[in-house]
Amino acid sequence: MIKTPARLASLVLAGSAALALAACSGTTPPDSPAATGSAELDVLPIRLNWTFEAADHPWFFAGMEEGIYAEHGIELQPQEGTGSASTLQLVASGSDPVGLVDAGTMMGGVGKGLPVQAVCVLAQRNPMSAIFPASAGITSLDDLKGKTIAVTPGDSLSQIFPAVLAANDLSESDVNMVGLADPAAKQSSVLTGASDAFLGYYTLQLPAIEQTSGEDMDYLAFSDLGVDTLSMGIVVNKAWAGENEDLLTRFVAATQEAAQFVVDNPEKAADDFVAGVPSFDRELALTQIDAAVPLLHTEATEGSPICETDESDWAGTEEILSTYAGLTPADSLDAYYTNDYIK
Repeated sequence: MIKTPARLASLVLAGSAALALAACSGTTPPDSPAATGSAELDVLPIRLNWTFEAADHPWFFAGMEEGIYAEHGIELQPQEGTGSASTLQLVASGSDPVGLVDAGTMMGGVGKGLPVQAVCVLAQRNPMSAIFPASAGITSLDDLKGKTIAVTPGDSLSQIFPAVLAANDLSESDVNMVGLADPAAKQSSVLTGASDAFLGYYTLQLPAIEQTSGEDMDYLAFSDLGVDTLSMGIVVNKAWAGENEDLLTRFVAATQEAAQFVVDNPEKAADDFVAGVPSFDRELALTQIDAAVPLLHTEATEGSPICETDESDWAGTEEILSTYAGLTPADSLDAYYTNDYIK
């Protein structure tokens, strides 16, 4: 059952000062074996990029349900987010020490002087896409010219899509982008014909909308349109990281272990996810988990530890975003990431 703000307040009073960070959130994850408020565990809030209603972050829930974080002395407290841009701001300000943020959004923040850095990238292949009914007959980005595309303002997709347009000799004026804050409304707008397409993840929204509507959907992947960038990763406030090196190292190690558990046990990981998010359909969770696992590595990191990134992937992402999205390149790629916490 999902904890209420009142439940959070009682945990803050009973727990360590670090838990006060978690009280900033209006929604927290369900109770789990690791979420017992034990004084023996270090409480660590992590702000997700979006709500719990997506199984593209199964590692966190499996890690809690299987007691992996607890074994590393951590009580993980995931908090719902409202998009990568807002999560990045919360981490940069110190309101949340750790967040799940799209790499491109984070790199843009670094270019603006935000004190953040990626310590683990869990989606190293990019699942961003434009999604539409298969019956629409859309086969290329040119087919979207003059069409209405539903987007969520401030999320990572809306941050990266202008680069996709530019990489294909199009501009934002060539499409009609309509901002809808509610992802469900974004999808509904396509089903009702109010929009022709919406920006989403082919690993998440596409199977979800097919399951709920029964309509066949299709997509254009950003990675097939010239924008193949690193995607979702764990980003930290640099000052906090410097003061909590041991906790951060344990957290990354536990996340690596949890992710490997998901790779090895997808069926159990689906059970763990719905144990944490009871309203979520188990079969959909398994479908989304099966789609998320192949994103853990690029060609450059195949065979490397989970979370570890390669300089070439950061360089490629920077080149794409600086060429098409106005990113100011950093003096050094080290400004964006570190592998120092990875075992």
